Amino acid sequence: MPLIRQEPATGAASRALFAEYMALVRGRLGDGFTPSEAIFATEDAFDGPGAAWLVVYEDERAVACGGLRELEPHVGEIKRMFVSAAARRRGHARTLLAELERLAREMGYERVRAYTTGVLREARALYDDAGYRRIDAAPVDDRADDIWLEKRL
Repeated sequence: MPLIRQEPATGAASRALFAEYMALVRGRLGDGFTPSEAIFATEDAFDGPGAAWLVVYEDERAVACGGLRELEPHVGEIKRMFVSAAARRRGHARTLLAELERLAREMGYERVRAYTTGVLREARALYDDAGYRRIDAAPVDDRADDIWLEKRL
């Protein structure tokens, strides 16, 4: 049974998971990919009122992470959702997303959004299955489209 802990995004486990996430994204988008604050946020975005950072542990090993921050009044944003390759297909992403949505409701958010890219097919499938709907898209280049998804809580 996984354990979900709220902890700083600056912790060693969180940084290791984020590094693995960036390697996955670079692998799919190529060497020209440069992570930006607009896409991934900074670590401090998950600290303070209206924000949270969660890490999922399996047998005391960090296997997944994700954050929540305020995007605008009454709207939260899910960021940096990631499950380590060694822990996929065990429901960690669904469990983590459900917990982030629970926290968002508790914080007073009426809607949550996620900003993702078309090359992250697994993320798109997760959000689609969880009831998120596409609200906007922008072609980035010949490799990917960036997509805004939203869910009413």
